[in-house]
Amino acid sequence: MVLLLLSLSIHQYQDSIYRPFAESGRPLPFYVPLEQRKGLQKTYYGYLPYWVSTSTYGNFRYHLLTHIAYFSVSIDPSTGVTGAIPNPSNFTGIVNYAHPRGVKVDMTFTIFGSTSVSTFLNNASARQTAIDSIVSLISAYGIDGANIDFEFVTSSVKDSFSQFISDLYQALIHHPDGRKELYIAMPAVPSWYPGYDYAYLSDNSDGLFIMGYDYHYSGSSTAGPVAPTVNSSFWGYYAINTTIGDYIDYGADREKMILGMPYYGIDWPTETSEIGSTTRGSGNAVIFKYAVSNASSYGRLWDTYSLTPWYNYYVSEDGWHQCWYDDSVSIGLKIDIVNDSMLQGAGCWALGYDDGYDDLWNTIESKLWYEPPEHHYVVEVVAGGLNIRDGPSTSYPVLSYGSQGQKFVAFMRQGNWYKVYFPSASGPYYGWMYGGDGTSVQYLKGSTGDTIARITASLLNVREGPSTSYNVITQFAFGQCFVVDSIDGGWSRVYLPNIDGNTHGWCYTASYANMHENPEDYNLYNGFVNGVYYRDTVYSGDTFTVSIHTYNAGYGPFDSLVLCVTGSPSPFFDSLTWIDSTSVPTGGYDGLPGQTFYRNFICRAPVVSDTTYFSETFNFSRRGNLFGENINIGVVVIPSPLYINRDTVIVPEGRFIFRVSRNVFTAYITFYANTKGKFTFKMFDATGRRVVRVEGSRKLFLRFGDDHPAGIYFYVFSAGSKIKRGKVIKVR
Repeated sequence: MVLLLLSLSIHQYQDSIYRPFAESGRPLPFYVPLEQRKGLQKTYYGYLPYWVSTSTYGNFRYHLLTHIAYFSVSIDPSTGVTGAIPNPSNFTGIVNYAHPRGVKVDMTFTIFGSTSVSTFLNNASARQTAIDSIVSLISAYGIDGANIDFEFVTSSVKDSFSQFISDLYQALIHHPDGRKELYIAMPAVPSWYPGYDYAYLSDNSDGLFIMGYDYHYSGSSTAGPVAPTVNSSFWGYYAINTTIGDYIDYGADREKMILGMPYYGIDWPTETSEIGSTTRGSGNAVIFKYAVSNASSYGRLWDTYSLTPWYNYYVSEDGWHQCWYDDSVSIGLKIDIVNDSMLQGAGCWALGYDDGYDDLWNTIESKLWYEPPEHHYVVEVVAGGLNIRDGPSTSYPVLSYGSQGQKFVAFMRQGNWYKVYFPSASGPYYGWMYGGDGTSVQYLKGSTGDTIARITASLLNVREGPSTSYNVITQFAFGQCFVVDSIDGGWSRVYLPNIDGNTHGWCYTASYANMHENPEDYNLYNGFVNGVYYRDTVYSGDTFTVSIHTYNAGYGPFDSLVLCVTGSPSPFFDSLTWIDSTSVPTGGYDGLPGQTFYRNFICRAPVVSDTTYFSETFNFSRRGNLFGENINIGVVVIPSPLYINRDTVIVPEGRFIFRVSRNVFTAYITFYANTKGKFTFKMFDATGRRVVRVEGSRKLFLRFGDDHPAGIYFYVFSAGSKIKRGKVIKVR
């Protein structure tokens, strides 16, 4: 099937319907049902159109949202002057809902029509006016960023659009109120829109919101999937999965890509009831709320080509209709693509279109939300004071700081930046702390054995003491987690980032939180071994330290419960430090997921009367669960010697002297002997093959090893009645 270029996007189409009502002050029309006519672990970015009723705001699951983009303020293409906020009370309402719950609010700025877009972009003065106006509006309303939705940019103004975005991005990064964010609405099919420099725009923004819908639109000549999940032989190449691949091929950064998904469908009058039918006229948008209800009445159908649902029905004196839409199943499949493709996240057009249904929220929660304690762990501040920022780099503004010994709940990271819960009434839902690499920089370490409180109230007051008579410090939002320091009755004392001098606060957790002990025990542990360091030669009965340079590839911090274990009793058992002959505790840095650090343990060499090589294989273990790669060591144990110096062993026997510089070597050793008369010196390899024979008198000085491979060599020195035998080992 051939898809045609979109004439009006769903954004522009619905805006054209509702804006006249908003600008005139007339009441907005209700959504009209079809029957009465002839919508965590990652970013979730939801557009909220001004025409969506405020009655829906209370039904949003704010813990599943990171951003809400209010739609929209128009930009005058001739001057760059921004218009008024439509339905300003709605805008104020969503800010009041979102901010206390830690959800960021962006304002969407729109220009529709390629001619208008080009007029604006060709006017440098208008561009600067718009940037100044956007910066001022963000300050005036205390919001968090901007969303640019220009539909669409042609190739003739490609460079001007890139320049506008770059200038705006820098203005928002250096905003007088602290760093603000910039997101851009982007077309579904890159090849259809050459006016976008996809790589440049991803580098000069916080995210690209890919409008992954309108593959079939109201004016399509064929009824079909609005957002085909996958490409197929029937519907053709263009689909969500190919869009993601194309964006990557065009140079966009995965971590900047957000897949926008439709909370609506299109109902077309069609020639037949069959899949692939031509249309008899333009289709109408049907929001999710009504599409799901209608599908239940008419019979939900499933298209195995596009992996999306649809339904059909017949209207007397009119004919067949088909409605193609997305439901919780197809949305779930699209989020799977987001996860598998390692994108920044997903989003929707538009919030409120599912009012009265939990289907989509449940799907988002199952795909993107980790219910504590899964993937959650506690971090402890090691530095004297550590900033908590609004994003994972030093370019983001400081929200607060944590003092040494303060503990926070983390569950995600970007590099060595850790995403922690932040009191929602005092800032965003999450903050970011730099933990260091674990080796050269150590700002955060793991903490285990803690109790965390997972908030179950919509908003929960945090007070200065354990009763309602104390002042409120801040508030927590539903789903947030904090580390409990102590408990008094039903009140819990929890760690806080510094808020007006408070580093702890009290909240009533008996009724408004779920308590989880030892969250690390619920998570998968894993570790990669970068190197194992120890003395390769030790003396009989001596102890030595094994240091393991480890990368934490799991979801829990290392601690004293991480052991190194063997499959059978080990020759390196040390009764003073080992639990038993197969288990030894490790010490060192309590490294977090993503950090690289050293873990150490003590071994004792077995007692030997002759030089002997011992080896062992260890594995990490925690609470009986093995994890990570094999840890292999091999040690040469030599009998206790009589020292002359570090490198020389002497065996005094009257006038007879025989010396070997060392028994274990990597390059060469020397043999020295002093006798009364003649001597013979021979050396053999492990197969019995003679490799050296020297005959002489009185003195021997021999350098051995330069031209010989690694292995065990036996020697025999004889002088009259004196015979000395032994072995040496050349190691790699």
